Amino acid sequence: MTDPRVLCYGEIDLDIYLKLDRLPTLNCAGNTRDEFENVGGAAANSAMWLANWGIATRLLGHDLGDDRPGDTVRSLLGALEHLDTTYIACHAGYRSPRCQCLVTPDGERSFIMHWLDELRITELESEMLRGVEWLNLDMSGPLEPRLRAARLAVEGGIPVLINDIYTPDHALLPYVDLLVISASIARGRMPGGEPLALARKLREAGDCHVIVTDAAGPVILLMREGEEHQIQPPAVIAVDTTGAGDTFKAGLLYGLLTDLSLLEAARWGCAAASLMCQFPGTTRHLADLDAVAACLP
Repeated sequence: MTDPRVLCYGEIDLDIYLKLDRLPTLNCAGNTRDEFENVGGAAANSAMWLANWGIATRLLGHDLGDDRPGDTVRSLLGALEHLDTTYIACHAGYRSPRCQCLVTPDGERSFIMHWLDELRITELESEMLRGVEWLNLDMSGPLEPRLRAARLAVEGGIPVLINDIYTPDHALLPYVDLLVISASIARGRMPGGEPLALARKLREAGDCHVIVTDAAGPVILLMREGEEHQIQPPAVIAVDTTGAGDTFKAGLLYGLLTDLSLLEAARWGCAAASLMCQFPGTTRHLADLDAVAACLP
């Protein structure tokens, strides 16, 4: 395999997908309508979509065990020709991270995480970044390994893409070139606040580009230089929104790596995320580029 163009660093797990008629409560059980397993985790989601489109991609971060869930993840990752998993560590007697994804009929989801208190992470080293053009980070885990990874990338002149930073004084923000935030998460963290106002503060504090996604609402692109643009994602019926942000980042990176402008690359992000939401699971249905292109807004 050639040197990777993207390194996705962070969360890797086995997702246990459960489609329910309702979320369970103390007095009312939820009934399962569908269930399956697929590779999940924010870093793995982005990496698998990129590799599926022929982008040489390296994935590492959260380690796996020598158990059945770990074997399943390794087998599914190994089926992708353009995905390098060389540095994903395996430990005897260690329980691989798992996540139960509880998906309701409206496409919304809740999560039950397994074994987070046992989590092991491989530290990023400079040799792992050889040839890499973008470092894609997620925030689904401890901060310190991600902070060290971002510093290492910046020292090597590699731009950093990350999601879900919501405070202007966040330790990672000075290392970020491109930040993606969710308007719905921003509203939940600052009731009554305005996500666009927050995005402008983040842009100024980090001297970076900021993209605000808002489910089916317009995506707002705030350029580092001050320009602002709006993209309306295509209208779709969402079956499962799990991993939509990760797939948006994959489409965004695909556009940037094929020499599109940031605005045009964001359109690819919208198309990829909208397409993914029409199928259950994050990586069970990896759409090809023609299908993504057909969804371009």
